[in-house]
Amino acid sequence: MLQKVKPTRMELLKLKKRIVIARKGLDLLKLKRAALIMEFMKYIHKSKDLREELEKITRKAYEDVKIAEIYHGSIGIESATMMVKKMSKLNIRTKNVMGINLPILGRERFEDIVNTRYRLIGFSAKLDQIIYDFEKYHNLILEIAEVENSIRKLLQEIEKTNRRSNAIEKILIPELENQASYLKMKFEEMERDTFVTLKKIKSNLQKRENGEALAD
Repeated sequence: MLQKVKPTRMELLKLKKRIVIARKGLDLLKLKRAALIMEFMKYIHKSKDLREELEKITRKAYEDVKIAEIYHGSIGIESATMMVKKMSKLNIRTKNVMGINLPILGRERFEDIVNTRYRLIGFSAKLDQIIYDFEKYHNLILEIAEVENSIRKLLQEIEKTNRRSNAIEKILIPELENQASYLKMKFEEMERDTFVTLKKIKSNLQKRENGEALAD
């Protein structure tokens, strides 16, 4: 809907400046959106690779459990699990990417899920391999959580940037341009009216001068 604007030259100049600023803002938003999409795709590929790696380590870990069970029996495996340390709280930090705070999870807290001294005392190479597999599994889970949370935040920012750029491109700029066109049209009408008025005045003056000349 076209808003009413005062038909003044100053108002037209203001509108032209706003159009220039709006177009510059739109260009910046489009550049930001392109950069966000590139970052988003990078995280998507990373998530895919991590999930494939997780699938491989999961299969390997359970195969190693079966092998260790042959050597140590189910009781030996259960005894080993009693030595697993309780997980500490996550150490969550953030990094700034394109103005967005993306999470960084403290994976270092999940290294050595079994106390080292227990390994030295009674763990065989088979049990050590299981421990190594599940340490890697835990770290991958955390890395996937970190990456996929970043994907969600990037997607939200892309959608937000899209909404803003669409609002400027499809609503604000057309509205400003319509207002500028309206003012130009009003000025043209005023110029035509002024021209007609001046022409009439000139004609009346000429008639008066001719009438006075005839009277003389």
